[in-house]
Amino acid sequence: MDPEATAATTPPSTHLPQRVASAHEPGRPPSASRPSAGSSGRAPAPRLEALDLARLVAIIGMFVTHLFIPLGGAPGLTGLAARAGSVLAEGNASTLFAVVGGCSLVLASRARIARGDRRGAVVQALTRGALVTAIGLLLGFIPTTITVVLVPLGLAMMIAAPLLLVRSRYLIAVVVVLAATGGWINAQVRFALQIVMEIGGPSPLDLLHPVVLARGLLLTGTYPLITWVPYLLTGIVLVRTLLTAIDRGRERDWAVRALLVGAVTTAGAHLVSWAVASWANSQGNEAMFVHLPGFGGPGHSWWNLALANTHTGSPVDMLATSGAAIAVIGLLFLLVPPRRHLQSMAGRVLRRTGAAALTVYTVHVILTGIATIIALLTTSGELETMPWYVAGVGVLIFHLAVAFGVGALLERRGVRGPLEALVSNVAARVSRAR
Repeated sequence: MDPEATAATTPPSTHLPQRVASAHEPGRPPSASRPSAGSSGRAPAPRLEALDLARLVAIIGMFVTHLFIPLGGAPGLTGLAARAGSVLAEGNASTLFAVVGGCSLVLASRARIARGDRRGAVVQALTRGALVTAIGLLLGFIPTTITVVLVPLGLAMMIAAPLLLVRSRYLIAVVVVLAATGGWINAQVRFALQIVMEIGGPSPLDLLHPVVLARGLLLTGTYPLITWVPYLLTGIVLVRTLLTAIDRGRERDWAVRALLVGAVTTAGAHLVSWAVASWANSQGNEAMFVHLPGFGGPGHSWWNLALANTHTGSPVDMLATSGAAIAVIGLLFLLVPPRRHLQSMAGRVLRRTGAAALTVYTVHVILTGIATIIALLTTSGELETMPWYVAGVGVLIFHLAVAFGVGALLERRGVRGPLEALVSNVAARVSRAR
Protein backbone atom coordinates (compact mmCIF):
# COMPACT_ATOMS: atom_id res chain seq x y z
CA MET A 1 0.00 0.00 0.00
CA ASP A 2 1.00 2.24 1.54
CA PRO A 3 1.79 7.50 2.55
CA GLU A 4 2.32 10.74 4.91
CA ALA A 5 1.24 13.44 4.98
CA THR A 6 1.57 16.46 6.47
CA ALA A 7 3.90 17.13 9.07
CA ALA A 8 6.03 15.78 6.35
CA THR A 9 4.46 17.81 3.63
CA THR A 10 4.05 21.33 4.87
CA PRO A 11 6.76 23.49 3.30
CA PRO A 12 7.66 25.66 6.31
CA SER A 13 8.57 22.53 8.23
CA THR A 14 11.53 21.87 5.96
CA HIS A 15 13.28 25.17 6.51
CA LEU A 16 16.17 25.34 8.87
CA PRO A 17 14.76 27.34 11.77
CA GLN A 18 15.99 30.74 12.79
CA ARG A 19 18.03 29.24 15.63
CA VAL A 20 20.16 26.47 14.23
CA ALA A 21 22.24 26.09 17.35
CA SER A 22 19.57 25.55 19.97
CA ALA A 23 16.70 23.20 20.65
CA HIS A 24 18.13 20.21 18.85
CA GLU A 25 17.40 18.55 22.17
CA PRO A 26 14.69 19.97 24.46
CA GLY A 27 16.27 21.66 27.42
CA ARG A 28 19.78 21.57 25.97
CA PRO A 29 21.59 24.91 25.83
CA PRO A 30 22.75 26.31 22.50
CA SER A 31 26.06 25.14 21.11
CA ALA A 32 28.87 27.63 21.30
CA SER A 33 30.67 26.26 18.28
CA ARG A 34 28.96 28.51 15.75
CA PRO A 35 26.62 31.49 15.90
CA SER A 36 22.98 30.63 15.47
CA ALA A 37 21.18 31.33 12.23
CA GLY A 38 19.02 33.75 14.09
CA SER A 39 21.91 35.89 15.23
CA SER A 40 21.88 39.52 14.28
CA GLY A 41 22.99 40.24 10.76
CA ARG A 42 22.49 36.73 9.38
CA ALA A 43 19.97 35.76 6.74
CA PRO A 44 17.43 33.05 7.46
CA ALA A 45 18.80 29.57 6.96
CA PRO A 46 17.96 27.79 3.69
CA ARG A 47 15.37 25.13 3.10
CA LEU A 48 16.21 21.45 3.53
CA GLU A 49 15.31 20.55 -0.02
CA ALA A 50 16.55 16.97 0.35
CA LEU A 51 13.56 16.27 2.61
CA ASP A 52 11.20 17.44 -0.13
CA LEU A 53 12.91 15.01 -2.50
CA ALA A 54 12.58 12.26 0.13
CA ARG A 55 8.83 12.86 0.18
CA LEU A 56 8.83 12.67 -3.61
CA VAL A 57 10.67 9.34 -3.53
CA ALA A 58 8.07 8.06 -1.06
CA ILE A 59 5.21 9.30 -3.25
CA ILE A 60 6.63 7.64 -6.36
CA GLY A 61 7.18 4.44 -4.37
CA MET A 62 3.55 4.46 -3.28
CA PHE A 63 2.38 5.08 -6.84
CA VAL A 64 4.37 2.02 -7.90
CA THR A 65 2.95 0.00 -5.02
CA HIS A 66 -0.64 0.92 -5.78
CA LEU A 67 -0.63 0.95 -9.58
CA PHE A 68 2.09 -1.42 -10.76
CA ILE A 69 2.84 -4.07 -8.14
CA PRO A 70 -0.67 -5.63 -8.54
CA LEU A 71 0.61 -6.89 -11.91
CA GLY A 72 3.25 -9.06 -10.22
CA GLY A 73 1.49 -12.20 -11.43
CA ALA A 74 1.51 -11.11 -15.06
CA PRO A 75 3.72 -13.02 -17.49
CA GLY A 76 6.87 -11.70 -19.12
CA LEU A 77 8.70 -8.45 -18.47
CA THR A 78 5.65 -6.73 -16.97
CA GLY A 79 5.37 -9.25 -14.16
CA LEU A 80 9.13 -9.27 -13.63
CA ALA A 81 9.25 -5.48 -13.40
CA ALA A 82 6.27 -5.44 -11.03
CA ARG A 83 7.95 -7.97 -8.75
CA ALA A 84 11.14 -5.91 -8.79
CA GLY A 85 9.09 -2.84 -7.90
CA SER A 86 7.60 -4.76 -5.01
CA VAL A 87 11.04 -5.51 -3.60
CA LEU A 88 12.12 -1.88 -3.85
CA ALA A 89 8.94 0.00 -2.96
CA GLU A 90 6.45 -2.09 -1.02
CA GLY A 91 6.70 -1.24 2.66
CA ASN A 92 9.72 0.99 2.13
CA ALA A 93 7.74 3.86 0.60
CA SER A 94 5.26 4.23 3.46
CA THR A 95 8.02 3.86 6.03
CA LEU A 96 10.02 6.63 4.37
CA PHE A 97 6.92 8.81 4.52
CA ALA A 98 6.57 8.17 8.24
CA VAL A 99 10.23 8.80 9.04
CA VAL A 100 10.20 12.07 7.08
CA GLY A 101 6.99 12.93 8.93
CA GLY A 102 8.91 12.71 12.21
CA CYS A 103 11.67 14.88 10.77
CA SER A 104 9.15 17.53 9.79
CA LEU A 105 7.49 17.58 13.19
CA VAL A 106 10.81 18.65 14.68
CA LEU A 107 11.48 21.29 12.04
CA ALA A 108 7.97 22.74 12.37
CA SER A 109 8.20 23.00 16.16
CA ARG A 110 11.78 24.07 16.84
CA ALA A 111 11.23 27.79 16.56
CA ARG A 112 8.47 27.67 19.18
CA ILE A 113 10.47 25.42 21.49
CA ALA A 114 13.50 27.70 21.15
CA ARG A 115 11.30 30.66 22.21
CA GLY A 116 10.08 28.69 25.21
CA ASP A 117 6.60 28.15 23.74
CA ARG A 118 6.51 24.43 24.48
CA ARG A 119 2.74 24.33 24.74
CA GLY A 120 2.37 26.03 21.37
CA ALA A 121 4.76 23.57 19.74
CA VAL A 122 2.81 20.58 21.05
CA VAL A 123 -0.58 22.07 20.16
CA GLN A 124 0.62 22.86 16.66
CA ALA A 125 1.80 19.29 16.11
CA LEU A 126 -1.40 17.88 17.61
CA THR A 127 -3.47 20.03 15.28
CA ARG A 128 -1.48 18.94 12.24
CA GLY A 129 -2.01 15.32 13.17
CA ALA A 130 -5.73 15.84 13.78
CA LEU A 131 -6.18 17.49 10.38
CA VAL A 132 -4.28 14.72 8.60
CA THR A 133 -6.48 12.20 10.41
CA ALA A 134 -9.63 14.05 9.32
CA ILE A 135 -8.51 14.13 5.69
CA GLY A 136 -7.75 10.42 5.86
CA LEU A 137 -11.20 9.65 7.28
CA LEU A 138 -12.85 11.59 4.47
CA LEU A 139 -10.79 9.72 1.87
CA GLY A 140 -12.07 6.51 3.46
CA PHE A 141 -15.43 7.17 1.77
CA ILE A 142 -13.80 6.66 -1.63
CA PRO A 143 -13.94 3.07 -2.93
CA THR A 144 -10.39 2.33 -3.97
CA THR A 145 -7.80 -0.41 -4.09
CA ILE A 146 -5.53 1.77 -1.89
CA THR A 147 -5.30 1.33 1.85
CA VAL A 148 -5.15 5.02 2.78
CA VAL A 149 -2.50 5.59 5.41
CA LEU A 150 -3.40 9.09 6.55
CA VAL A 151 -5.46 8.13 9.61
CA PRO A 152 -2.72 6.01 11.23
CA LEU A 153 -0.13 8.59 10.24
CA GLY A 154 -2.13 11.48 11.66
CA LEU A 155 -2.75 9.66 14.92
CA ALA A 156 0.93 8.76 15.15
CA MET A 157 1.75 12.45 14.71
CA MET A 158 -0.59 13.29 17.58
CA ILE A 159 1.04 10.70 19.83
CA ALA A 160 4.48 11.97 18.87
CA ALA A 161 3.54 15.63 19.50
CA PRO A 162 4.22 15.72 23.28
CA LEU A 163 7.30 13.55 22.73
CA LEU A 164 8.88 16.48 20.86
CA LEU A 165 9.73 17.75 24.35
CA VAL A 166 11.56 14.55 25.29
CA ARG A 167 15.32 14.00 24.92
CA SER A 168 16.48 11.72 22.12
CA ARG A 169 18.03 9.14 24.45
CA TYR A 170 14.60 8.43 25.90
CA LEU A 171 12.96 8.36 22.48
CA ILE A 172 15.53 5.81 21.33
CA ALA A 173 14.61 3.65 24.31
CA VAL A 174 10.92 3.86 23.37
CA VAL A 175 11.70 2.94 19.76
CA VAL A 176 13.79 -0.05 20.82
CA VAL A 177 11.12 -1.36 23.21
CA LEU A 178 8.26 -0.94 20.73
CA ALA A 179 10.23 -2.39 17.82
CA ALA A 180 11.37 -5.37 19.88
CA THR A 181 8.01 -6.20 21.45
CA GLY A 182 5.35 -4.63 19.23
CA GLY A 183 5.35 -7.37 16.61
CA TRP A 184 5.08 -10.10 19.22
CA ILE A 185 2.22 -8.34 21.03
CA ASN A 186 0.48 -7.77 17.70
CA ALA A 187 0.81 -11.44 16.72
CA GLN A 188 -0.48 -12.65 20.10
CA VAL A 189 -3.56 -10.43 19.95
CA ARG A 190 -4.41 -11.49 16.40
CA PHE A 191 -3.91 -15.15 17.26
CA ALA A 192 -6.10 -14.88 20.37
CA LEU A 193 -8.87 -13.15 18.39
CA GLN A 194 -8.39 -15.47 15.39
CA ILE A 195 -8.20 -12.56 12.96
CA VAL A 196 -5.82 -11.68 10.16
CA MET A 197 -6.62 -7.97 9.89
CA GLU A 198 -9.46 -5.71 11.07
CA ILE A 199 -8.95 -2.18 9.81
CA GLY A 200 -7.47 -1.05 6.49
CA GLY A 201 -8.16 2.55 5.57
CA PRO A 202 -10.73 3.76 8.13
CA SER A 203 -13.71 5.91 7.21
CA PRO A 204 -16.13 7.87 9.42
CA LEU A 205 -18.46 4.85 9.29
CA ASP A 206 -15.92 2.91 11.35
CA LEU A 207 -16.60 5.31 14.21
CA LEU A 208 -19.84 3.39 14.71
CA HIS A 209 -17.72 0.49 15.98
CA PRO A 210 -15.31 2.26 18.35
CA VAL A 211 -13.85 -0.86 20.01
CA VAL A 212 -12.95 -2.53 16.72
CA LEU A 213 -11.68 0.76 15.32
CA ALA A 214 -9.48 1.46 18.34
CA ARG A 215 -8.12 -2.08 18.37
CA GLY A 216 -7.48 -1.98 14.64
CA LEU A 217 -5.69 1.34 14.76
CA LEU A 218 -3.56 0.30 17.71
CA LEU A 219 -2.74 -3.30 16.80
CA THR A 220 -4.79 -5.27 14.32
CA GLY A 221 -5.03 -2.92 11.34
CA THR A 222 -2.86 -2.67 8.25
CA TYR A 223 -0.90 0.22 9.73
CA PRO A 224 -0.99 -0.27 13.52
CA LEU A 225 0.21 2.56 15.71
CA ILE A 226 2.45 0.22 17.67
CA THR A 227 4.51 0.05 14.46
CA TRP A 228 4.02 3.56 13.09
CA VAL A 229 4.87 5.57 16.19
CA PRO A 230 8.45 4.16 16.28
CA TYR A 231 8.92 5.23 12.67
CA LEU A 232 7.98 8.83 13.48
CA LEU A 233 10.17 8.81 16.58
CA THR A 234 13.05 7.56 14.43
CA GLY A 235 12.57 10.58 12.20
CA ILE A 236 12.56 12.91 15.21
CA VAL A 237 15.86 11.55 16.50
CA LEU A 238 17.37 11.44 13.01
CA VAL A 239 16.72 15.08 12.16
CA ARG A 240 17.97 16.22 15.57
CA THR A 241 21.32 14.60 14.78
CA LEU A 242 21.26 16.30 11.37
CA LEU A 243 20.65 19.73 12.88
CA THR A 244 23.52 19.19 15.31
CA ALA A 245 25.75 18.21 12.38
CA ILE A 246 24.71 21.34 10.47
CA ASP A 247 25.50 23.43 13.52
CA ARG A 248 29.01 21.94 13.56
CA GLY A 249 29.54 22.14 9.81
CA ARG A 250 29.59 18.34 9.53
CA GLU A 251 26.49 17.76 7.44
CA ARG A 252 28.35 15.83 4.73
CA ASP A 253 29.81 13.46 7.31
CA TRP A 254 26.31 13.02 8.72
CA ALA A 255 24.92 12.16 5.29
CA VAL A 256 27.65 9.59 4.65
CA ARG A 257 27.05 7.97 8.05
CA ALA A 258 23.28 7.91 7.53
CA LEU A 259 23.69 6.29 4.13
CA LEU A 260 26.15 3.67 5.36
CA VAL A 261 24.38 2.87 8.64
CA GLY A 262 21.00 2.66 6.91
CA ALA A 263 22.29 0.47 4.08
CA VAL A 264 24.18 -1.88 6.42
CA THR A 265 21.16 -2.16 8.72
CA THR A 266 18.85 -2.99 5.83
CA ALA A 267 21.27 -5.49 4.32
CA GLY A 268 21.84 -7.15 7.70
CA ALA A 269 18.11 -7.41 8.37
CA HIS A 270 17.45 -9.02 4.99
CA LEU A 271 20.39 -11.40 5.50
CA VAL A 272 18.92 -12.54 8.83
CA SER A 273 15.50 -12.85 7.21
CA TRP A 274 16.90 -14.95 4.35
CA ALA A 275 18.65 -17.31 6.78
CA VAL A 276 15.53 -17.76 8.92
CA ALA A 277 13.30 -18.19 5.86
CA SER A 278 15.66 -20.88 4.52
CA TRP A 279 15.48 -22.67 7.87
CA ALA A 280 11.68 -22.39 7.98
CA ASN A 281 11.41 -23.82 4.47
CA SER A 282 13.68 -26.71 5.43
CA GLN A 283 11.33 -27.54 8.30
CA GLY A 284 8.48 -28.20 5.91
CA ASN A 285 6.63 -24.90 6.29
CA GLU A 286 4.75 -23.85 3.17
CA ALA A 287 6.69 -21.26 1.18
CA MET A 288 3.59 -19.09 0.83
CA PHE A 289 3.35 -18.66 4.60
CA VAL A 290 7.08 -18.04 4.92
CA HIS A 291 7.28 -15.32 2.30
CA LEU A 292 3.78 -13.84 2.41
CA PRO A 293 3.64 -10.08 3.17
CA GLY A 294 1.74 -9.21 6.29
CA PHE A 295 -1.44 -7.27 6.90
CA GLY A 296 0.05 -5.14 9.65
CA GLY A 297 1.28 -7.97 11.87
CA PRO A 298 3.63 -10.98 11.74
CA GLY A 299 2.67 -14.64 11.93
CA HIS A 300 2.24 -16.38 15.26
CA SER A 301 5.34 -18.61 15.10
CA TRP A 302 8.52 -17.32 16.75
CA TRP A 303 10.44 -17.40 13.50
CA ASN A 304 7.95 -15.01 11.86
CA LEU A 305 9.41 -12.29 14.10
CA ALA A 306 12.79 -12.80 12.43
CA LEU A 307 11.49 -12.32 8.88
CA ALA A 308 11.63 -9.01 7.00
CA ASN A 309 8.33 -9.60 5.17
CA THR A 310 6.73 -6.26 4.39
CA HIS A 311 3.89 -4.84 6.48
CA THR A 312 4.43 -7.28 9.32
CA GLY A 313 5.96 -4.94 11.90
CA SER A 314 8.34 -7.68 13.02
CA PRO A 315 11.60 -6.44 14.58
CA VAL A 316 13.51 -7.48 11.46
CA ASP A 317 10.96 -5.85 9.14
CA MET A 318 11.23 -2.61 11.12
CA LEU A 319 15.02 -2.73 11.00
CA ALA A 320 14.97 -3.31 7.24
CA THR A 321 12.46 -0.58 6.42
CA SER A 322 13.83 2.00 8.88
CA GLY A 323 17.34 1.36 7.59
CA ALA A 324 16.17 1.85 4.01
CA ALA A 325 14.50 5.15 4.92
CA ILE A 326 17.62 6.43 6.69
CA ALA A 327 19.81 5.38 3.76
CA VAL A 328 17.59 7.19 1.24
CA ILE A 329 17.58 10.35 3.34
CA GLY A 330 21.36 10.19 3.75
CA LEU A 331 21.85 9.72 0.00
CA LEU A 332 19.59 12.66 -0.82
CA PHE A 333 21.46 14.92 1.61
CA LEU A 334 24.69 13.91 -0.11
CA LEU A 335 23.20 14.91 -3.45
CA VAL A 336 21.45 18.05 -2.17
CA PRO A 337 23.28 19.38 0.92
CA PRO A 338 21.38 21.57 3.40
CA ARG A 339 22.66 24.87 1.99
CA ARG A 340 22.24 24.00 -1.67
CA HIS A 341 19.26 25.04 -3.78
CA LEU A 342 18.05 23.16 -6.83
CA GLN A 343 18.51 25.65 -9.66
CA SER A 344 17.09 23.96 -12.76
CA MET A 345 13.39 24.16 -13.55
CA ALA A 346 13.14 20.37 -13.49
CA GLY A 347 14.77 20.25 -10.07
CA ARG A 348 12.48 22.93 -8.68
CA VAL A 349 9.40 21.13 -10.01
CA LEU A 350 10.56 17.88 -8.41
CA ARG A 351 11.13 19.64 -5.09
CA ARG A 352 7.77 21.41 -5.24
CA THR A 353 6.00 18.13 -6.01
CA GLY A 354 7.56 16.55 -2.95
CA ALA A 355 6.67 19.56 -0.83
CA ALA A 356 3.02 19.10 -1.84
CA ALA A 357 2.95 15.41 -0.90
CA LEU A 358 -0.36 15.57 0.99
CA THR A 359 -2.11 17.26 -1.92
CA VAL A 360 -0.53 14.93 -4.48
CA TYR A 361 -1.36 11.83 -2.45
CA THR A 362 -4.98 12.95 -2.02
CA VAL A 363 -5.35 13.54 -5.77
CA HIS A 364 -3.81 10.10 -6.36
CA VAL A 365 -6.35 8.42 -4.07
CA ILE A 366 -9.28 10.28 -5.69
CA LEU A 367 -8.16 9.38 -9.22
CA THR A 368 -7.70 5.74 -8.23
CA GLY A 369 -11.14 5.79 -6.64
CA ILE A 370 -12.74 7.16 -9.80
CA ALA A 371 -11.04 4.46 -11.86
CA THR A 372 -12.20 1.78 -9.41
CA ILE A 373 -15.81 3.01 -9.57
CA ILE A 374 -15.73 2.94 -13.38
CA ALA A 375 -14.28 -0.57 -13.34
CA LEU A 376 -16.96 -1.81 -10.92
CA LEU A 377 -19.77 -0.24 -12.95
CA THR A 378 -18.54 -1.72 -16.21
CA THR A 379 -18.05 -5.21 -14.77
CA SER A 380 -21.32 -5.45 -12.78
CA GLY A 381 -19.33 -5.26 -9.55
CA GLU A 382 -17.19 -8.34 -10.28
CA LEU A 383 -13.66 -7.02 -10.64
CA GLU A 384 -11.72 -10.20 -11.38
CA THR A 385 -8.86 -8.55 -13.27
CA MET A 386 -7.28 -5.11 -13.11
CA PRO A 387 -8.27 -2.93 -16.10
CA TRP A 388 -5.47 -0.84 -17.59
CA TYR A 389 -6.87 2.34 -16.02
CA VAL A 390 -6.75 0.79 -12.53
CA ALA A 391 -3.31 -0.84 -12.61
CA GLY A 392 -0.56 -0.87 -15.20
CA VAL A 393 2.29 1.06 -16.73
CA GLY A 394 0.00 3.47 -18.54
CA VAL A 395 -1.97 4.56 -15.48
CA LEU A 396 1.26 4.79 -13.45
CA ILE A 397 2.69 7.20 -16.01
CA PHE A 398 -0.58 9.16 -15.95
CA HIS A 399 -0.50 9.56 -12.16
CA LEU A 400 3.15 10.61 -12.27
CA ALA A 401 2.31 13.18 -14.95
CA VAL A 402 -0.52 14.55 -12.81
CA ALA A 403 1.77 14.76 -9.79
CA PHE A 404 4.49 16.60 -11.67
CA GLY A 405 1.85 18.81 -13.26
CA VAL A 406 0.69 19.83 -9.79
CA GLY A 407 4.31 20.50 -8.83
CA ALA A 408 4.90 22.59 -11.96
CA LEU A 409 1.75 24.64 -11.35
CA LEU A 410 2.69 25.31 -7.73
CA GLU A 411 6.24 26.22 -8.74
CA ARG A 412 5.02 28.63 -11.38
CA ARG A 413 2.70 30.32 -8.91
CA GLY A 414 5.21 30.17 -6.07
CA VAL A 415 2.70 28.75 -3.58
CA ARG A 416 2.28 25.70 -1.37
CA GLY A 417 -0.09 22.86 -2.07
CA PRO A 418 -3.66 23.74 -1.02
CA LEU A 419 -3.87 21.03 1.64
CA GLU A 420 -0.41 21.88 2.96
CA ALA A 421 -1.43 25.53 3.26
CA LEU A 422 -4.69 24.58 4.97
CA VAL A 423 -3.01 22.35 7.54
CA SER A 424 -0.19 24.79 8.21
CA ASN A 425 -2.45 27.83 8.59
CA VAL A 426 -5.02 26.13 10.82
CA ALA A 427 -2.31 24.59 13.00
CA ALA A 428 -0.61 27.97 13.40
CA ARG A 429 -3.85 29.70 14.36
CA VAL A 430 -4.86 27.03 16.86
CA SER A 431 -1.42 27.01 18.49
CA ARG A 432 -1.54 30.80 18.93
CA ALA A 433 -4.95 30.68 20.62
CA ARG A 434 -4.94 30.88 24.42
